[in-house]
Amino acid sequence: MPPAPESAEPSSYEGEPAATGELPTVTALLDDEEELTPAALIPSARTASRGGTRSRRRRPAKRSALLTVAVPSACVMSVAGIAAASVGGLTGDEGAETTASAPDPGNAKAAPVKPSAANNKLDTQLTSLAAGADDFADRASRTQERIDLKAEQAAEKRRAAEEAARKERLRPKFALPVAQHGLSAYYGQAGINWMSVHTGIDFPVSYGTSVMAATDGTVRTQYNSAYGNMMIVTAKDGTETWYCHLSSYQVPSGTTVKAGDAIAFSGNSGNSTGPHLHFEVRPAGGSSIDPLPWLRSHGINPT
Repeated sequence: MPPAPESAEPSSYEGEPAATGELPTVTALLDDEEELTPAALIPSARTASRGGTRSRRRRPAKRSALLTVAVPSACVMSVAGIAAASVGGLTGDEGAETTASAPDPGNAKAAPVKPSAANNKLDTQLTSLAAGADDFADRASRTQERIDLKAEQAAEKRRAAEEAARKERLRPKFALPVAQHGLSAYYGQAGINWMSVHTGIDFPVSYGTSVMAATDGTVRTQYNSAYGNMMIVTAKDGTETWYCHLSSYQVPSGTTVKAGDAIAFSGNSGNSTGPHLHFEVRPAGGSSIDPLPWLRSHGINPT
């Protein structure tokens, strides 16, 4: 009887359970490997394989149909679960917050949200600060106004003083005793009208003509039988100017006057032959001098 072949056809198809009831060992495929089709399912391949050397035959790796379906399904489920968990983690809190803050559509008169105590306190502090700032600005404005007013008053006073000083510099320090020019008698003249030579000059003015101070000084009034009503003005340097035969005075004794101020009215009192003004000049209150050159030396010409 001839010997049996070294190998016989498998009694069952590849991938079916063995006689022991166990699944054959399945080798997992790598990502870059291709699945080989079993030779038993391809007749032409099996015929060619039988004609060659049986010892060199390589059986393809077997895969279980259960694993082929189960593994991809598990991977898909895992990815889906991770994605769902991620979405739930991202939107869980927001969803809860949205749900909590969303108004109830059925409640038409929803109560407004009341501010917290901290907000009320902050608003009170801000209001107080604003009021304090306004009060400070108002007081600062009034203070600045007072400062400006004082500065303006000081400036006005300074301007007034400067103007007064300017006028004082420009003011004539000597004046003609009457406005009318011309003389009726000169100094040193002799005649029956004087007991001795004439000690002054006469201005032929009508009764009641205004008489003016020839210099700055202090007024003194008195009466003399020869000069009648008379007024003496004493200047700062002691020079006296006499105004005689007056009818009345315009300023009382002791008044300080300036050159050109009205001090009296002309008349005919004392030893006089008619209304006129007798005018004398006495330096340092001494003897009289000729008033004509003295007046001219100060820029005044009575003739």
